[in-house]
Amino acid sequence: MTKLNQRLPWIFAAVAGVAIFAAFAAWGGPPVEANIELFWLQASGFFLVICVFVLAFWRLLVGPLAPNLRKPQTDALPSRTRETIALVLASGGFSTVIGGVWDELWHRSYGIPFGEDLLWRPHLLMYFGFATASVAGFWALLYLNRNLRGNFQQRFRSNPLVGLLILNAAFLFYALPADPIWHWIFGEDITAWSVPHLILLASFVLTQLLALVFHVSTTRRRDWRSIFEFRLGDSLSLLILAAMLLLWLQLMLIDWDATLAGIRFEWLGLYRPEWLLAANLLACVTFTGLLATRALRCAGAATAVGLLALVIRIGLIELFDAEMLQHVAWIAALLPLLAIDIYAYYSSAIRKREPDWRGTAAAVIVAMAVNAPVIRSLYHLEDSNNLAYGAAIIMTGIGVSWLANKVADAVLRERAASVAGSVESKTIKPSVSFGILGAFLLFIFFFIVTASPPI
Repeated sequence: MTKLNQRLPWIFAAVAGVAIFAAFAAWGGPPVEANIELFWLQASGFFLVICVFVLAFWRLLVGPLAPNLRKPQTDALPSRTRETIALVLASGGFSTVIGGVWDELWHRSYGIPFGEDLLWRPHLLMYFGFATASVAGFWALLYLNRNLRGNFQQRFRSNPLVGLLILNAAFLFYALPADPIWHWIFGEDITAWSVPHLILLASFVLTQLLALVFHVSTTRRRDWRSIFEFRLGDSLSLLILAAMLLLWLQLMLIDWDATLAGIRFEWLGLYRPEWLLAANLLACVTFTGLLATRALRCAGAATAVGLLALVIRIGLIELFDAEMLQHVAWIAALLPLLAIDIYAYYSSAIRKREPDWRGTAAAVIVAMAVNAPVIRSLYHLEDSNNLAYGAAIIMTGIGVSWLANKVADAVLRERAASVAGSVESKTIKPSVSFGILGAFLLFIFFFIVTASPPI
């Protein structure tokens, strides 16, 4: 009975995952005039491949070792190696975010069909982002074969972070061809929520999670503090989480944002109710905000991530002179992020306890209830169903708070294991890290301003 009780939340999570995948596949909508049976057959095939990766993750990193195998000896990467990997993956994340905004703008401005946009500059930036994860995965595979001992399962568990880099790169090699395959089968007429796009978003989030884990693993566990005691060395974590917030909200709220620019989607036969907008927004901010406060042990980090993402979004709109792009979603995200910080401060500074996921869930649910008039005003929503809205934010707040809390626990465990097993305490100085990132962003700026329009 005890084992069943331990597994029950994960069983519920698996059922919820299947339901969410099916729901978003339906909300994304089959391409116009597509064979509906073929659509669901192809979507099911993509989902089965995802299940294979989940089973591989369980087998290699979580499930019990075979009885005849010894528990592997822990191997920790040097701090500078971990920080270098974090920088590489974070740089790829920034490149993907900037390329994603640029790609959306050019598609809206020029209507370039699929195929002709293969090598235009926005895609090249995104390809670079994907390449960083692939290169990190190849390096991890070489490291695993040369430096670790035992069978594959033992080697993965000797250094789980190295194993995760390999699995992430393998998943990316599945995610990248998924989009052209989908286009090849169904043509150009697909939505932003097509199954391959959602798979690519999942790959991006996983990559940035790894960047966050590698970065925080270079620092020892600290006492809870406020944002006013924030250290410069933690800034990269804020940038990583801001990148996650930027691309996640861009893709999941892109159709609502498009309606503000006068683009209507009735021809796709899509119906996107208000509660679905709120649920998408809440899922993103709860996941990133809870990770920010817990991974950095800092009340105020969630709001800082939201403000940073808003500033970057506005900066990109100004850089591209893209009045058709919106930033209202990032404004609406600030209240629930602030609620996460208020609860984290109350729990850590006043009650002297670790913030609980249930308290976080309650905080974001209340914040989103208060936020409803703001969302309706920003998106000019008239028809509303308060019961559906309330049910959606309650379910999303509870489910994502639980999931994000589990992910944060895993991040902190990996930090503790890496710090305990590391023989080198030196890290890359923050000034050097920001110098590298600054030079990279300067290159991207010239890459953008020297680009010629595609037509």
